[in-house]
Amino acid sequence: MTRKLVVTDLNWSLFHEPTWHGLPSDPKDWVDIDVDEYIRFQKEVGNNCLFLQGTMFTGYAIYPSKLTPLAPGKGSTIFPRFYEKARADGSMEIWSYMCVGCDVFVAGSRQDWIIPTSRQYLEEGLIGPETPWTEQLCERIYEFLSLYPVDVMMFDWFTYGSLCPDKFHVQPAWFVEKPFKEIIGRKMPKTAEKITPEESLIYKREVLARQFNAIYNTVKQVSPKTKLCFNVPYWEAKEALWEDHVMMEKTDILFAESSDDVVNWLLEKRKPHQDVMTTVIGRPGVGDEGVCDPNTWRKWYDKGCSFYGYVWGMPPNFLPDTRFENDLKIMKQAFREMK
Repeated sequence: MTRKLVVTDLNWSLFHEPTWHGLPSDPKDWVDIDVDEYIRFQKEVGNNCLFLQGTMFTGYAIYPSKLTPLAPGKGSTIFPRFYEKARADGSMEIWSYMCVGCDVFVAGSRQDWIIPTSRQYLEEGLIGPETPWTEQLCERIYEFLSLYPVDVMMFDWFTYGSLCPDKFHVQPAWFVEKPFKEIIGRKMPKTAEKITPEESLIYKREVLARQFNAIYNTVKQVSPKTKLCFNVPYWEAKEALWEDHVMMEKTDILFAESSDDVVNWLLEKRKPHQDVMTTVIGRPGVGDEGVCDPNTWRKWYDKGCSFYGYVWGMPPNFLPDTRFENDLKIMKQAFREMK
C-alpha cells in the first residue's frame, strides 16, 4: 500500500509574523476545530490515511487523559470525536502521534530531566531518555492506545540532545551516571571532554535502544496491531548513530524528512515488513537539493515510497496558509495518479 498523508500539523500555529511555521501551539488554539471539516480536508487532498495528534509536543492532550494536561473545554474531546468518525468511516488507516524527545510542559516543570546543553540547539530543551520521562511517556502511550487503538503511532523527535543527534556529545548529568557505568564500563567523568567520541556514540545508541524497546513493548502490549513510525532527524545516509540500530530493524515505517541520500539509504535498508515514507511538503528547501520537493513525487513513487506532508493553519482555522497552495495542488494531482 502506498500511504498518502498530508496533514495539518497542530503542534504549531501560524500567526502574522513572517516565520516559517509560527509558534508552538497553545492549548486554546484549536479547541473549536470542526472534526468533520478536519476529516473532509484530508480526504479532499487525496489521503488514504487520516491523522490527528493525541498529544502536542507542547505538553497538552486533546483527549480526556488522566496523565497529561488537557486542552480547555471541548478541546479535550477533539480526538475522541475524530476517532469515532474515522472508525465509522472504516475506509482509511488511522494515525496518531506523540513526541518522544520534547514535552514543553514537562521540560518546564522538570528542569533536572533536561539534557545539559540541549537548550543550545532547541529552546525548549530535550528530555533525557534515561530519566523517569520514558516511563511516564510509556504510561501515556498505554493510556492512549487503551482508549484509541489506532492503526499507526508516529513517535516524533526520537533523538538525543539535539536535532542533529549524531553530532551531539554526551554530557555528564545525574541521570547519565548509572547507565554510563553499565554501558561503558567505567565511572561517568565529571566533564564532557573526558568522554571520548567513541564512548559518546556507544552510549547514545544504547540509551536510545532502551527507550525504543520500552516504547515498542508498550505499544505491542496494549495494541498489538498498531504499527510504529519513528520520525528521526536523519541528516545524511548511514549515520553511525542509526546504522543497524534496533529502531531501524523493528519499526514498521522508516520516515524521512531529509534528502535524496537519506531516502535512498532507507530504501536500501528496509526489511520486507517495512514501508519507507518521504516528506514532500512542509520542510523548507529547494528541489535541486532533493529536500522536501513535491515535484519529486514520481521518482519516489516509482521506488515504492509512501508520502507525507505538513501544512499549517492560523488559529482558529486549521486550513493551510496560502503559501502551501501550489504544493498542495501538485500533491492532489499526484495522489489522483497513484494507484
